[in-house]
Amino acid sequence: MKTKLLTGAFGLFAASAFAVAHAGSPADYFNKIDADASGVITQAEYVAYKTADGKHSAEEAGAKFAKVAGDDGEMTLAEFEAAVKASKKKKHGDKDKERSS
Repeated sequence: MKTKLLTGAFGLFAASAFAVAHAGSPADYFNKIDADASGVITQAEYVAYKTADGKHSAEEAGAKFAKVAGDDGEMTLAEFEAAVKASKKKKHGDKDKERSS
């Protein structure tokens, strides 16, 4: 079930993938969000980070978090990296489709 939740969330992390490209590795970006350095991102940490610039509402950020974090309410580095990787793959796949049209 967690895999199905992750599949639906990949498109939601396009902005995160862009930020990662400019901020270092996905692990570096993850560590910026993990404010208490616990090794997992809580919903509160994710929402605080995503809403700090005013581009996302708390509701949007909370929904994105829930789709990636799954049932346990914590986002691991592996979950985060999988979402970023899938987002990049989807983004590049869409460009490939446009080129072949």
